[in-house]
Amino acid sequence: MKYLVLIGDVLASRHLPERAQFQRRLKSALQGLNGRRKVLASPYTLTLGDEFQAVYRDTQGVFADIFTLLAEVAPVRVRLAVAVGEIVTPINPRQSIGMDGPAFHRARARLERLKGEGRLLGIHDSGDGRWKLPAATLAVLSGLMEGWRQTRLQLFAGMLVGTLVPELAKQTRITTRAVNKNIRAADLDEWKHIMDEISRLLSEEIKAR
Repeated sequence: MKYLVLIGDVLASRHLPERAQFQRRLKSALQGLNGRRKVLASPYTLTLGDEFQAVYRDTQGVFADIFTLLAEVAPVRVRLAVAVGEIVTPINPRQSIGMDGPAFHRARARLERLKGEGRLLGIHDSGDGRWKLPAATLAVLSGLMEGWRQTRLQLFAGMLVGTLVPELAKQTRITTRAVNKNIRAADLDEWKHIMDEISRLLSEEIKAR
């Protein structure tokens, strides 16, 4: 059976001025994601240092989770890689540790490439051409995200789960006019369509045998 594996790490975590406080904030954010997602086969778990990983049985909500996490830890930046593949060991439903398989290898390889490229978000490219465009699209988005502040990340995370403008304004404590201005300035509507399509393709990949 195929799964989606997500691996993330915090950029320059050793140099954070209040690292212990941030680690508590990160742990709380990960626990929040675990409480909201029933599609997690194995929950978000801190592994080495400020690295973490999770396993999804379906792609529903994965990008909303990613941007929710990015918003909650901002302005600290996090690098995230996702990949689909098999897991050859038993799934650990309590912690994302002690598992192995191509899905983990691909996600890890993509994370290492992201480090070399200086990007924040990436998807595994299978090498057969099918994922070349989605991978390139996320590379472009990764560059744009460098200029996004916490509010814009929060808005996009909300949009990815279908939250409407009035509620987005309440959640971010800004006016509806400011919400719409952010959406237009960053083409968030178009990016939502793109993320929905990439999520659909990932879901098809998981279901393919």
